[in-house]
Parts: sequence; structure tokens; C-alpha cells
Amino acid sequence: MLNDAGVPDTYRALAERAAERFERLKRLRDALPQRGKAAIDGVAHALADSMDPAIPPRHLLYLDLEGPEPLAAVAVGDLDAATHVTWQLSGSGIRVRTAMWGTVREAGQLLLEQRAVGAPDPAVVAWLGYSSPGLLRAVFNRAARTAVERLTHDLLTFARMRPDRPFTAMEAHSYGATLAAHALEKLRGESAAPAISALATTGSAGMPRRIAGNPGLLGIPAERIFEAVASDDLLARAGRILSGRALVGRRFAVDGLPELGLLPVTGHNTSRFVPGAARARHGYRDPGTLSLRNLALVTTGSLPLG
Repeated sequence: MLNDAGVPDTYRALAERAAERFERLKRLRDALPQRGKAAIDGVAHALADSMDPAIPPRHLLYLDLEGPEPLAAVAVGDLDAATHVTWQLSGSGIRVRTAMWGTVREAGQLLLEQRAVGAPDPAVVAWLGYSSPGLLRAVFNRAARTAVERLTHDLLTFARMRPDRPFTAMEAHSYGATLAAHALEKLRGESAAPAISALATTGSAGMPRRIAGNPGLLGIPAERIFEAVASDDLLARAGRILSGRALVGRRFAVDGLPELGLLPVTGHNTSRFVPGAARARHGYRDPGTLSLRNLALVTTGSLPLG
């Protein structure tokens, strides 16, 4: 359904238009630069039946090949009807042309965990709508400030399409937390902004110190701001020292809960588990971890374990 300005009034309509554009792009694939080809292939793989069959269908919201780095957002679940919506932001070096499938899979894994903790009908947006910096550039805020316009535009579109205001959260890993902070601060001054009810960050080097000193700038109740850094996540700790940022929010556990069979996070990455590997390692968004369980809890309005 489109409104009088020709803009979709539902995510279903938006996804249908995005699918039509994507089909046209696929026909032009061979004439595109390598980055465009890789982005198309990654999105196509993420939308195909190539994941855990329990993960619901994925819907492309947009694929933008106009800039130097392809940008995209993919919804897992029904954004028009979801009771709980989570915007999942990834960090340094995670880009459409190299990590689209894995990022969408992580969104699907969070959705399944949200169902497991009682959310009746969740949806998760795998948002790669910015040119994420490499590790060296991640100590600066420039990439986050540049990406704010796109992220806030997408969140304002969400607020317009879902005036009923489902429970909405942001889940951000690594540099994604810096981006989330800039976007939430900007949205705080927007009358049409969505109500973001919770923020959970993992492996973050922290947020700008002006926000650390005044978390109210995020526009989220202080008791609904959560953060976690694994005990051996040296990259996040080094990033905090080099960038001068500070952690914000209530700590939640990610180092395992053996009595419930929940595994610890190892290192900095979101996904590390490889079936059959001699030594099992797990990332912040890997199934079976205390981290993913707690992310599911806090992004659906509950308190974390541990």
C-alpha cells in the first residue's frame, strides 16, 4: 500500500518494492564493480533458504549501491505486526559485501532466542546502513557521525509505519554502540521519533564522554541501558583506552552460567562457534551463550540473568 506521495505505508509494501529493485539489480550484476557484485550475492544468499529453517523469512528493506560502500537493511520477521522490534547494529569491518549472510543469521538467532524467552512475535532488523570503519578508524567518531542521518531516517520511517509503538530496542556490537549513541542523541530532539525502550551493547569501546556523563541524552530510561564486555575481550578494552570513550549502562553477564548450560563468550567477535572444531569458542551472538540469552531478555523488556 502506498500513500498519496507514493511512499509505502507498510513494511510489506516497502519490501515488495525493494524486491522488485533487487531483481533488476541482479539482472545488471555482471556489469557492476566487484563490490556491487559481492553485495548482491551476499544479500541473495541471506534471503535464500540457507539458514536454520526455524528462522522466519527475510525481507530486504533496501540495498544501496550508489556510494563507495554498499549499504543494506534486512528484516527478519514481520515488521508490520511484530510485538517486539530490535534494530541490530554491527561494528568494525562488518559490511554488506563481506558479511551480509552472517549478519542476517545473527538477527535470526536473536529472534529465535527472543521467542524462547517469551516474546510472542518479535522481528529483528539486520542494519548495515553505514560504511563501518576498520579497526584503526574505529577509535574516532567520524564514521558514526556520518552514518547518523541514514539510521535516524530509517528509525523515523519505522515510527511512521508503526504508530502503535511496539516494544523497540537497539542491540549494538563494538563500534555499533558508538553509532547507536549518536543516533539516539539526535532522535531525542525529534518530535516524531520512535520510542526506544532499551539499548544493549556488547564488546563496545564505549560512548562519547558527554553521554557517559549524562546518559539521559540517549532518551532511554537509565535502568534500560545495558552493556557487557567479555572478560577476555581485549579489543574492546584497548579501544576504550585509545578512543577516550566510556562505558554506559548496567552491566550484564556474558561469561557463562554453567548451572543453566549457558556458555561463555570468548574474545570480541559476535560469532565464533564452528561445529566440529577441536576447541569451542563462542561470540556474543552465538546460540547457547549466556550473552545471547541476556540480549534476548533485555531487548524484550526483561532483566538479564547473572
